Amino acid sequence: MMETIRTAANSIVVKIIFAIIIVCFIFTGVGFLGFGGGNNSVRDQQQYIAKVDGEGISRAGFEAEAKAKIEKSGGSSSFIKQIRRNVLSYQIDNYLAYKFSQDIGVVISSDQVKNFIKKQKYFFKEGKFDNQTYLETLAKNNLTSDSYAEVIKTVLQQQQVINSLTNSNFVLPIDSEISSLKNQTRSIYATSVNTSVSDIDESTITLDDEQKYYNEHLKEFFKNERVKVKYILTSEDIIRKTLDVTESELRNEYDKNIKAYSYPAKKAYSVIFVTDKEQANNIAKNLSSAKVSFEDTVKTVNQNQSISPYGKNGSLGWFADDDSLPQVFKDANLKKVGQISSPINIDNGYTIVKLDGIQPKKTMDFNYIRYQIHSELFNKKLKQALESEENKIKTALSQSPKSIEELANKVGGEVKTSDWITFDDKFSIASHPEVRDVIFSEEMIVDGKTTGNISDLIPVDRNNKQYDFVVQTIDYRPEGIASFDEVKDEIHKKLLTQMTQNKFKSSVDNILAELNETGKAKNVQFVKKYTLNRNSTELNKQVIDMVFNLNPSVENKPVYGVEFLDDKNAYIVVLTKVDTPKEYNDISSELLPLFINNTYFYLTADIRSKAKIEIMPDANL
Repeated sequence: MMETIRTAANSIVVKIIFAIIIVCFIFTGVGFLGFGGGNNSVRDQQQYIAKVDGEGISRAGFEAEAKAKIEKSGGSSSFIKQIRRNVLSYQIDNYLAYKFSQDIGVVISSDQVKNFIKKQKYFFKEGKFDNQTYLETLAKNNLTSDSYAEVIKTVLQQQQVINSLTNSNFVLPIDSEISSLKNQTRSIYATSVNTSVSDIDESTITLDDEQKYYNEHLKEFFKNERVKVKYILTSEDIIRKTLDVTESELRNEYDKNIKAYSYPAKKAYSVIFVTDKEQANNIAKNLSSAKVSFEDTVKTVNQNQSISPYGKNGSLGWFADDDSLPQVFKDANLKKVGQISSPINIDNGYTIVKLDGIQPKKTMDFNYIRYQIHSELFNKKLKQALESEENKIKTALSQSPKSIEELANKVGGEVKTSDWITFDDKFSIASHPEVRDVIFSEEMIVDGKTTGNISDLIPVDRNNKQYDFVVQTIDYRPEGIASFDEVKDEIHKKLLTQMTQNKFKSSVDNILAELNETGKAKNVQFVKKYTLNRNSTELNKQVIDMVFNLNPSVENKPVYGVEFLDDKNAYIVVLTKVDTPKEYNDISSELLPLFINNTYFYLTADIRSKAKIEIMPDANL
């Protein structure tokens, strides 16, 4: 927490304040970590999750934060307990940092608190601090301005302590000699090895070994409520693979709907609208005698756009020459470009129409529209096929099949069997709430036993795709320690993994010992040479770090090393040469963050070592 405050020294926003403090500092006074209940009263055990130096950490506050963290993460019961431990440890660190700042007498003025609050953008409105926004935000979080100011004061105290202890730019010049090591290069030969170097006999794992592991690790096999399910799945994805659209079907669809794949003929029109009949007749007369042009007349007649139903006189643009063509243009019945109509009586006035242009009907090329036709036909087929499958399943269900296998035979489906599924399993069919609610329902489970019932068709829509399930819960286990038979295979895999890991490590260690003794080993050949620096990328970073941790031989003899990348793979290297620069660069600025981190680590360790921490007996950690 102190590192968090230190990092945020220049701008700790309100979001961080609320996340770190308002949740964590729900203390009535707090303290640190020694297991055991001490002489705590029943009331203390109910009210507090732990005590630090005799001060209690609120159980309600802890549970609220732990619940929020768990809901975001999910996971097994062991993982949930780890989250709870982390939350409690984090709250304890918060309190210790707070207590330390108080013990050394750090003083924060009211002006410092006010200035800090006024800089928080969560309280800004229109680019500056807004007091009403500030008060409303506090109220939503059940805080008063006084209580929030006290929280901020606590944070600033801790920030000031950490800054004073760690923000130093003092590094001894001699420390920069480390740069000679940093810029060092090393020459090696390397080879990779895997579990093939080990001979594993799986038959050596006995039933007694498995039972012994189970008895000694019972807590490891705590399981949430779970079911096994048989189900039939029909989906668009499955059906899609069985469908096709032929070329003849595409061509027939094109020919049948040629009108839909054509652009209609278009005509462009201009209009003159006036409200007076006599004026309309005079304009039409002048236009027909060619005394004036249509365009010049538009400029002088009826410029009041609020009067014309067309919004203006003049060009109105292009219109499709089909049923959607406005009635006034149909009545004009103009056939040639430039042709002008007689005045046409419409509501509230008279319209003279001119035909400005004609575009003939155009049919889309088949290849141009082919993809669209294919998509439309395919989706139509897909929908029909899915509906057909659904109807087939519904009909078969109405005949009360004795088993889900019988149902599958009737509809031509496949029965799948799940592994164990928990209620919140995000990687199984229970990820669909519609399915999950059925397989855990009383229709499927009564008094801890499965009923054998087969569900109705369960439609599921996800990501614009449709899935249909028919399910049958075939096994059920309540929450608790799983039986040996249930986890026997799991235990066998664990023991085999352990055996493989141990055997592999032993084999590699023997190879290394043989190399150190004789300079060679069976099945190991060093054929590829590398010249590495600390930033090289030719090999895994773990291997490079191991190479630079090897102690060179003072007698210039080969030095062997090994790095296990995982349980099945390792690298064996032989160090043959080390080149160290004689000059070094000043790297004080690079060393400073390391020194600061070390200061922080040892400071927090020292504070913890002097605190008494008591965890309540029922903390469930």
